[in-house]
Amino acid sequence: MRAIQYLTWALVALAAALAVTAIVLAVDNPEISGTTRGDSYPCLAPWDTVLNDADNYPGGEPPTDGDDIEARCEAAGRERFGYAVGFGVGAVVLVGSAVAVTWVEDRRPGG
Repeated sequence: MRAIQYLTWALVALAAALAVTAIVLAVDNPEISGTTRGDSYPCLAPWDTVLNDADNYPGGEPPTDGDDIEARCEAAGRERFGYAVGFGVGAVVLVGSAVAVTWVEDRRPGG
């Protein structure tokens, strides 16, 4: 029985780590390099790019590579958001596994 409890807590801890990683990936602004705006240009947050269809065109004086910056930022945001969704799904699966392990253990004779 003790091993099942350790397994359950390990699954929950791993799920929490995956969930935190998913949140960080979704809200942390990706950066692209090699633009007229500097070597490390920050894009909008991935969740904003994907869910709100945010415009990543640089503000201020229009740069000569503005369309390229916008396209690269959108691609970076979509890729990072895809990873965030994957980590989030993994967290949900692990929580479901922890619940299933606990449920099966509680219904086992002598459990």
